[in-house]
Amino acid sequence: MSEIFSQTIVLGVGLLGGSLGLAAKKANVGGKIIGLGRNSTKLVRAVELGAIDDWATNWRDALSFAEPSPEMAPVQIVLAAPVEVNLKLLSEFWALRNEPWFAGRRYVVSDVGSVKGGFAESATKLLHSSDQPKNVRISFVPAHPIAGSDKSGVEHASSGLFYGKLTILTPWSKSSERSDALACGNAIPFEKAVDVKNDPSFDTIGKKFVLAFSEDEKIDDSEPSLSTKMSICVGGPQGEDVARVRAFWRALGSCVVETSAEEHDQILARTSHLPNLVSVLTTSVVPRNEFLFTGTGFRDVTRLAGGSPDVWTEIYLTNRVAVLEALQRLEENILCWKAFLQEGDRESILTFLNGTKKKRDALGS
Repeated sequence: MSEIFSQTIVLGVGLLGGSLGLAAKKANVGGKIIGLGRNSTKLVRAVELGAIDDWATNWRDALSFAEPSPEMAPVQIVLAAPVEVNLKLLSEFWALRNEPWFAGRRYVVSDVGSVKGGFAESATKLLHSSDQPKNVRISFVPAHPIAGSDKSGVEHASSGLFYGKLTILTPWSKSSERSDALACGNAIPFEKAVDVKNDPSFDTIGKKFVLAFSEDEKIDDSEPSLSTKMSICVGGPQGEDVARVRAFWRALGSCVVETSAEEHDQILARTSHLPNLVSVLTTSVVPRNEFLFTGTGFRDVTRLAGGSPDVWTEIYLTNRVAVLEALQRLEENILCWKAFLQEGDRESILTFLNGTKKKRDALGS
């Protein structure tokens, strides 16, 4: 695989899309980086900031920057808009499949969204539809870099945003059965980024990986674990295309793991979406006239409430089933605590706090 991608087209050149462009250009991967969108002013600004090499406001112009050739490396399409917009863009892209100017290329469609189920489901339906494209190879390899900021816009993009962070690839739409191999950390590759093996950022992720997959480090055997035997391939010659997307994110400085879209959404509901909601709810119960009495603890717990309301509304709604399951688990714990406090049950409170402290201490600072 001498060249990963011949060209990368980014739809949504904001914080994540702009950071991807900056990082790809710095690492010299992804070919020419083209921003595609409707707002030419923002796209020109992205060029000025070095986030993209050029821009277009329609698909045909975006693809005109590279001559079609089946011998060339695939064109990577990265959907970096909000989750619900990405689904519309996916349909828009698929509608082009029989256009004569669209032919003669290979395409790998990816994204950076934090909810994968809808994307995987839509991609599977498209690839199993009766009207398949001619003279075109399309595959889908969704990705989720666990990186971000409470800021938005390409002005806040950074080439180092993904450095030392975890990126999850979800090239499968559903998981089937559990695997003992995964519990030992053997089934999903934990790959450090290229040439940064001694960076302390990766020690943190490595420790998390051991906590997640090493039997010796299991804290609670009743906790959910990942499965590895996946079913329903999302599309295309997956081995090669997944390898390309994996190599791309590694070159940007990410550590890469793979799971199913289904399990990704369940996990992120607990590790990302629920914490954000708890931050929002904590903020909501404190009146403004009591802000004088807040300290660093309140600030730390409520930091996530400063995120974009539009973005988080769509995340909650598109992943609502998994978020409801996470809320159910939280509600059960809240009911336990109400009982502890009503009964003055010191022993249960202490046991609960010791258990959660052990978990949090294992994670590290």
